[in-house]
Amino acid sequence: MEIRSDLMDAHLYAFNRTTLQDVLEKKETYRSIRLEVLPYLVRSQLRSAPSGGEGTIVDETGDVVIPPNSNLQCLSQHRAIAPSAFKQDLLSSSGGGTHRCCVYIASKNKYCHRLNSIQAYCDINRDVIGEASHLSGYSFSSHNNIIHPSCVLGSKTTVGPQCMLAEGSQLGDKCSVKRSVIGRHCRIGSNVKIVNSVVMNHVVIEDGCHIQGSVVCNNVQLQERAVLKDCQVGAGYTVTAGSDHKAESLARK
Repeated sequence: MEIRSDLMDAHLYAFNRTTLQDVLEKKETYRSIRLEVLPYLVRSQLRSAPSGGEGTIVDETGDVVIPPNSNLQCLSQHRAIAPSAFKQDLLSSSGGGTHRCCVYIASKNKYCHRLNSIQAYCDINRDVIGEASHLSGYSFSSHNNIIHPSCVLGSKTTVGPQCMLAEGSQLGDKCSVKRSVIGRHCRIGSNVKIVNSVVMNHVVIEDGCHIQGSVVCNNVQLQERAVLKDCQVGAGYTVTAGSDHKAESLARK
């Protein structure tokens, strides 16, 4: 059995549907996959199915009590928990557990990030145009950015390093984009500044808008001279002309 303290739960779980339904039917009060269902499955995998032979014993609290003479069975069950620590031909000998829980450990050359906050979402987008640029499927230009060939840039518009412009997007004259990701088919007017932000697909940004440290979702419209700083704008929302928002969450009611 391998015990480690250098791993982080990515909060991504895959279940056998029948097993999950069975657990939820037995435990109707469960409300959390991470805090209730998963610990229950980990505990129950060590329980032996009723049989006439020797096996593990479950006490009243649900804890597993292993008799001294069942060490071999215990080892077999631990193979089911950490199969990477055992040869595959020995794994088939594991038995008795009602469930089997396994973990995928990403190697150091894989990209893995836990996305559970707005900040984490922004960090991941920056990674895609940085150290994890291979995930985008595009190649960096000579300016260390990614600009789809179908994009249209106006006169004196600059797109800095570690930026990404997806297919079909258009920028007007004298725009500035720094350390930001712009999605597909966006229409951006003139004299627009976008810094440290994520702009999703089909967004319309009119002339003179400033966006900094913000996330703008699909189909949003920013009317002329709107200013956003450290904001999140929900899908389909319209930011009125000349408005100034700081550290706000804007969404349709």
